[in-house]
Amino acid sequence: MDKFIWYLMESSVLLACLYALYVLILRKETFFSLNRFYLIAIVLFSLAIPLLSFDFDPAPAAQLPIRQLSEARTIYYDAFADWTYAHQQTTTPTTANQSSWFSELNWTQLALWAMVGVYLIGVIVCLSRTVWAVQWIYGLIRRQGWESLDNLKVVKVKNPMAPFSFLNYVFVHEEMMGTTEFDHILAHERTHVQQRHSLDLIFVQLLAAFFWFNPVIWQLIKSLKTTHEYIADNKILNEGYSLVEYQTLLLRQLISNNSYGLVHNFNLSFIKKRITMMTNKKSGAMGKVKVALALIFTAGFSMAMIQCNSAAEESTTITSEKSTINKFSDGVKLPVIIGREGAYYATESDLLNFTVVNDRLTIDGVEHEVDEIAEVIAASGLTTNGIIALRVDQDQKMKMIRAIQTELRKANRRKVLQLGQSSLGQTVESPMLLPPMKGANLPGVPEMPHIDDAYAKEHDIDILKIFLGKHANLNYQKLTYDFVIDQMEKGKSNYVVSTKFSDADSYGTYLQNWVYIQEGFNQIYQERSQSMYGKNYLELNKEIPEEKAQYDAIRKGIPRAISLAEPEGC
Repeated sequence: MDKFIWYLMESSVLLACLYALYVLILRKETFFSLNRFYLIAIVLFSLAIPLLSFDFDPAPAAQLPIRQLSEARTIYYDAFADWTYAHQQTTTPTTANQSSWFSELNWTQLALWAMVGVYLIGVIVCLSRTVWAVQWIYGLIRRQGWESLDNLKVVKVKNPMAPFSFLNYVFVHEEMMGTTEFDHILAHERTHVQQRHSLDLIFVQLLAAFFWFNPVIWQLIKSLKTTHEYIADNKILNEGYSLVEYQTLLLRQLISNNSYGLVHNFNLSFIKKRITMMTNKKSGAMGKVKVALALIFTAGFSMAMIQCNSAAEESTTITSEKSTINKFSDGVKLPVIIGREGAYYATESDLLNFTVVNDRLTIDGVEHEVDEIAEVIAASGLTTNGIIALRVDQDQKMKMIRAIQTELRKANRRKVLQLGQSSLGQTVESPMLLPPMKGANLPGVPEMPHIDDAYAKEHDIDILKIFLGKHANLNYQKLTYDFVIDQMEKGKSNYVVSTKFSDADSYGTYLQNWVYIQEGFNQIYQERSQSMYGKNYLELNKEIPEEKAQYDAIRKGIPRAISLAEPEGC
């Protein structure tokens, strides 16, 4: 969400800068067609440039300011992100673990959602106004009818109003038909129709709906409509119409200052500007120099912003990598799990650090083959309660992870701490207990049955099947929550959330979905903990007998029954 808000802010600032260039340099020049396309182009540039990035080698003199601008943008973006996620950063790790789509929203989140709500209301209102304007115009056409005249569709309006055009329709008061003024008006509006000025206004009005909060976009629309009028006025005079008669016509036609956003009124409130522009001298060599400078500046500024985007992305990548470069790995792109932060579940001496990138496994920084896992664990001195801290690149395919899980199960080292990162690069943890290896006959480890549909039916077990691959799906949290709540209402505790993935899936998607399922259980435990004891479930200390008893009471009859299905053929 913060990136979207930042994008809107950056686009708005960029639009303001480019429009200011138009006001300062181009507005008074008589290159009307160029001004028309410039105004449309800067709207497109403002939308596209914040999204573009590619590397090029700027001139040495430009490298320093580009770098400084990029650093400034990065600082402001980081500050904005810090504000957005301030709640997660200032709370304890266990409290942060409760942050999810279904948890209580903090004030920062409420403020953000309120901003988004106001923004969406503004978008809907602006789009509704545009739709209403179109409906009003076509309603006028249906009521009044039209007749073809010189390849134009002329609508005779009964009520007095200023002449205007929309697409290939020209609207005039019926009393003006057949007069000399009507010939001038028709010639004027024909220019709007032939040059498709209405399409310009429709396009910019639609974009304005999404940038309604930016006053520059509304000023730009006025400038665009004024430029359209300049173009039509210039065309009329070039065709030999009398300047004095035409200016007199404009003054006599001041019926109303009202103007619908999608139409070209023959007489707008800027009549004085139009008359002044008609008498101005045509822009000469100096005007062409100004235009060239404006275009060069616009192109250079756009390229600089694109380069800043590239530099910012590079800086963000470096920052992200540095945030994940610690005692566990070097530059692994950990999966991003939003709303999950916390402390490690084991001491440094009670875990082994597995890192997997591009099908390569390192254990505590030393590369090993998968079939060496049991041997390495035995030689490491890891206790029986030791934990495997698993750091895996988000693009790693699950075939390698399945092989590692299989070796860990064979060695009966089933406690795994899967590590990801938050959107700010903080460590995100997801513990899991791998199922016992089928047929391993390990001492003290019960043989797990193969829970298929037939077994579930025989033993009255309800199964929720979730596929962890392909796409990350936040709905899995609600799906899990609703499933377990339903089991509780039925008084059942013999249920299973059965998960499955394919070897071609990415680890990033797998871990995101696994966390969503866990959060479904955590939400239930948290609700029960608050209801029963008024405490945060994840803050209960099981080393304290009283809190251990509370922990057991909360979990009683609601096992975290998440299973990892065996691959087909096993």
